[in-house]
This record gives sequence, C-alpha cells and structure tokens, in this order.
Amino acid sequence: MATAISRDEEAVSAWRRALRTTRDVLLVSARRPRGVAARLVFSGVVFAATMPYVFWPLPCAWMAIMALLAFAEHRDVLRADRQIAGRNLFAWLQSAGYAVAGFYITFAETGAAQTFGVTLYGVVMFEILASDYAKPRRLFTNLTPMLLSMAAIQTLASLLLVHREQPWRIVTVLATTYLVFRAFRSVQADLIRAREELAEASTRAEADARKIREAHRIALMAETMAGVGHWRVDVAAGVTTWSEGVYRIYGLDPAGPMPSLDEQMAYYEVGERDALAARLRATAVDGRPFELAGRLTRADGSVRHVICHGGAELGPDGRVATVFGAVMDVTEARAREEALLDAKLRAEAAAEAKAEFLANMSHEIRTPLTAINGFSNLLGELDGLPPQAGAYVRRVNAAGHTLLAVVNDILDFSKLEAGHVALDPRPFALEPLFDDLAAMFAEQAREKGLVLSLDVAPGTPAAVEADADRLRQVVVNLVSNAIKFTDAGEVRVSVAHRAPGLLTVAVSDTGCGVPADKRERLFQRFSQVDGSINRRYGGTGLGLSICKGLVELMGGDIAMTPAEGGGSVFRFEIVAPRAELTPAADPGARLGLVPGASARILVVDDLDVNRELVRAMLQAVGHEVVDARSGVEALRLASDQAFDLILMDLQMPGIDGFASARAIRELTADNRDTPIIALSADVLPEHIDATAHAGMNGHIGKPISAVELIGAVDRWSGVRLSA
Repeated sequence: MATAISRDEEAVSAWRRALRTTRDVLLVSARRPRGVAARLVFSGVVFAATMPYVFWPLPCAWMAIMALLAFAEHRDVLRADRQIAGRNLFAWLQSAGYAVAGFYITFAETGAAQTFGVTLYGVVMFEILASDYAKPRRLFTNLTPMLLSMAAIQTLASLLLVHREQPWRIVTVLATTYLVFRAFRSVQADLIRAREELAEASTRAEADARKIREAHRIALMAETMAGVGHWRVDVAAGVTTWSEGVYRIYGLDPAGPMPSLDEQMAYYEVGERDALAARLRATAVDGRPFELAGRLTRADGSVRHVICHGGAELGPDGRVATVFGAVMDVTEARAREEALLDAKLRAEAAAEAKAEFLANMSHEIRTPLTAINGFSNLLGELDGLPPQAGAYVRRVNAAGHTLLAVVNDILDFSKLEAGHVALDPRPFALEPLFDDLAAMFAEQAREKGLVLSLDVAPGTPAAVEADADRLRQVVVNLVSNAIKFTDAGEVRVSVAHRAPGLLTVAVSDTGCGVPADKRERLFQRFSQVDGSINRRYGGTGLGLSICKGLVELMGGDIAMTPAEGGGSVFRFEIVAPRAELTPAADPGARLGLVPGASARILVVDDLDVNRELVRAMLQAVGHEVVDARSGVEALRLASDQAFDLILMDLQMPGIDGFASARAIRELTADNRDTPIIALSADVLPEHIDATAHAGMNGHIGKPISAVELIGAVDRWSGVRLSA
C-alpha cells in the first residue's frame, strides 16, 4: 500500500490517460449496453485483469456475483410489470461491484494494474454518464459507489502523505480529483447539449417531414385535379420514374411494371412519337427544354390529348444527369374549347340569321309601307276630298307610321343589342334641333288639348358636338311617350348645358305617372307598366330600353323621377362639348341648282308603285322624272341622257343597285359625275355603308318621306362631283 501511495504521480497520469480514452469513446455512445453478453464480456475482462494480482477465490466470487446481477437486470427489464426502482437497484449493485474492483486494484497495486484500475473507474463512470446524463437523480445514485470508492482512495492517499511528512503532495491528489470532476461535468454538458440539439433537429426533421408529406399529398391532389403527372429519367442508369398522375393519363396500373421508353412512345401517333423521342434524346444531350402536344391511345382504345413539357438537370461534371418533365391531359379542356368554339360559331350563325331575318323583314315591311304612307299623304292633300274620306286617309296614314315605328324600334334594339350602333358626332346647332322637334309634335299635342313648351336655359351654347340624329331619336321617343300617356295638362322639354361639356335634357309631363313598384324595370326591354296600358296605348315596350342604350352609348345616363303634383320627369345627360359651326358642317347647305329650278331626275326601281310614288312627289314640286324598272335600263338611259340626280333602288333582279351605281361611275358620259342617292328599305348600318362604297352619295330609307326626298333633291340636283 505504501508503494502505491508513493507512486501517486503515476496514478494521476493513468487517470488522465484513462479519461481521454474513455471520453473519446463514450461521447459517441447514446446509452450503455444492456445485453447480457456485453455485461458478461466486460465483467470477464475485469476478472481476467485482476487474476494475476489477487488470490483466485476473490475474483471468482466477484465474477459470479456480477454475472448474477447481469442476468437479474436483463430479466427484470423484460418484465413489464416490474417497477423502475427494482431495475435501478440492479444497476446500482453492478456499479458498486465495479467500484470494489476498482478500489482494490488501484489502491493495492502499482504499474499496469493501477492503470487498469483507473481506466476501469473512467469507463464505468462514463458509461453511467452516457446512459443517465439526462436523469440527474438516477445519475447521482448510480455514480455514488464509484464516487465513494474514489473518495476513499483519495482520503487514504492524503493520510499517507501526511504520515510521510509530504503534505504538499495532497495538492496533486486534490488536483486529480478536480480534473476528474471537470472532465465529468464537461462530458455531461456536451451530452446534454448534444441531446438537446438532437431533439431540436429531430423536431425540425419531423416538422419538415410533415411539410414534405403534406406538400406531396397536395401535389398529388393537384396532379389529380389538373390531370397532370410528372416523370424523371436517369440518363446514366436509364431508369424512368413516373408519378401516379402519369399512370392515370396512360390508363395504366401504378402497381404494374414500368413501360420501357419504346413502349411509352408506342402510345403516340407515328409522327408524334418520332418527334417526342427525338426531343427526349436531344434534351438528354444538350439540356434544352421542350414542349410538345400530341395524342396518345390507351390500351382500351380511348384517345387522350396531352401536352408534354421537359427539361434537364446537370450533374457535377456539367453533363445532363436527369431529364424530367410533366405530361398534362388536356382532353377535357380541348373538348371545352371545341364546344365553346362550336357554340360561338352557332351563336354567330344565329346572330347572322337573326340580322338577315330582321333585314329581310324590315325590307318586306317597309316596301309596302312606302306605298301606304306615301299615297295616303298624297291622297290627303287632294282638293275636294270628302271630310269622312279625309279622316279615313289620316287613320291609314297614322297606322302606317305606327307600324313603321314598331319596325324601327325592333331594328334599333337589335342593333344596340349586337353592338352595331356607331355614333357620328358632329357640330350642330342646338336650338334649331329642338325647335324642329317642338314643331313636329305641336299638332299632336294640340289635338289632345295639351300645352307643349320648350325651355332652353340661359348660357346654353348655340352649337355642341354630338350625334344629332341619335339625340333627336331619344327626345322624339320621350316626347312621344309623354304626349301618349298625358290626357290633360302640359308636356315640357327643358334643355341645359353644364361643365364639363354635358348636355342635360328633361321631358316632364302631367300624365298618369309610373307606380313606384314598376320603376325599376321601366328601362328593361319589352317592359310596360301593366297590361291595361299595353292594351290602351299599344307599343312594343322597347322605346325606353332603346333610349337607355343610346344615352349610355353617348356617354351618359337616363333616369325617371315622379313629378310634383303627378306625372313623370325623364331626365338624361350626354357628353356634348361646345362647338363652332362652319358652313361645311351645315347639312342643309345647297350645293347644286338655285332654288326653284327644275331638275331632271332618273328614278330606278323594279316596283311600279314605288316609281309612281316618287314621280308624284317630285312632279308635285316641278321636277322632271324619267324612270327605269331595272339596272340594265338605268345603265342604258344613263349612257344616252344627262340627269341632274339619280335615285337608285338597291334590291332589283338582274343588276342590283350597287352594281348599277358602280357601272355608272365607270361611264365616260356626263352621268359619271352625277350624284346618286339610294332609295331602299335596307336601313341597317352595314347596308348604308355599302352604298357609299358603291359610289353613292346618300341614302333615303323607305317608307319615303316627301320632306326628306325633296330636301335631298334640292341639295344634290345639279352637283357635279368631279368639280
């Protein structure tokens, strides 16, 4: 024992070597071994190492006890009904057994035996630390035998140093204890920190894994909903990977074998498979992305339209390592597109048929109305007509104009609905337009005993820029309605202008008004207040809807409010900035013959009744009329005779009005430069535009208004277009 104490420096060195060795080994351990075989081997090593230094019965007894403890602990761990305290007891007893062995070898021996004893202390302590570092109470309990054993050694060593009168060497003993403690605490802190970091990393990894699983689930759902699948091809290995979406698009079972590249290409049409295979090979070489559309035929014979996208990933050597991409099933989308296109074509065909039907119906209705309205006007102006006959004529004429208004409403609404109404904003005189409107309705108001008044606010400009014809149409409709629905009192038209360039027109009446519950649908098409009004006053129910469409087209809005004391006020506002009139802007300016001069006019129409009506209207004001019943006859007359004006019907058998006008413009005679005015029941915008393209200078719609006809004759007769 004295010899052992004298060699305390060697013991310290042995401790240090043992600490370094065991610390490096045990830092990588998550827990001490629990298997019986490992315990027996460890105990056997200790037994073999002590045999040369101790009388053999003691090591044998120690080995037997340690073996029993190892088996007992193992059996206790396997039994789930045992308490944790029981299992801890066996661990503590084993720690005590190793403490006894370490105490004896370290204190009683020197040299290699002492080094082994110190190493035994270190290995057992660090094994306990690696297993129980996260449980401070259990760690302290299992370390207690080892700590008491070491404390006993240090105490005895210190007493012997004092006995040998070498107390200063106690510092070395204490320093050794401190170093062991520091190493122990350092390893414990490292293990705790590593455990916390591992727990954090595990938590993060689990969260990331959940996110990845969720993202994968969402991606699969998105693939399913969008009809998309993705694929990858390992260029070096030649291995292809498909997602479930690709299997679904190809109509294959994901649990089945992966088709080879040639088998995959066989699903496509011949030309498409060659193009796709070529692009795949090219991308595997140069890495360029691609996109191809194709058709694949499944095993069940169904055809799917797909779009293939592809790209490449480069490896560390800069070469293409992976070709990846997606395939999208666009069969349903393509079917929807085709259905939409088919519906669009059908809608366009229906709209075209509707427009053609309306044009034909308009033409067929306007043609007889030309004779009805025209001849009834002429008949009403005859002298000596009996009063009763005159009344009948006026009724016929009024009915004709009512029918014309219905036709015009239907055509206007159809054009608005199709977006075929184009504005023609020009400067025009404001007050004369409203004076003409007041004069137009003066007789109608007087017949019903109504007062029709016009109020133009001070500061209203003399001229504005807007579409005068559309403005006139709106006001005519509103004033006509006001007179129709007013039995007594007044109809007032108010005009005002305010910045920035807005024209406000209000038409008020003292009529029956509109019930509050009917006002919301007042401007809807085919809308009337109720059935009794429909029967009493008639009408199509399109007038206010047309007014609303025209006002909105002119950049404004329209509304109805009840008037004080009864009646209604219809007020609208449109964009109409101030303007200056120029002589060229006056549509009534005379270009040809002086007033009162007789003009020589060629009237071309295939219907005798129309030619007769126009002849009667023109001859009544002193003009000479020559008529032609066809385009061929018109060309012959235009080649032989000079005319001041040509009035041309459009729809005629043989050579129609358009071809006749173009042919006249090609003549070398005087009529090449003679103005040509279309007389036609075709009043749609495209038909009017076509007359200008054919070389005509104006258009008068049927039924023919005598005022409009004579005005056009006065304006254009005698004009030479080349002058």
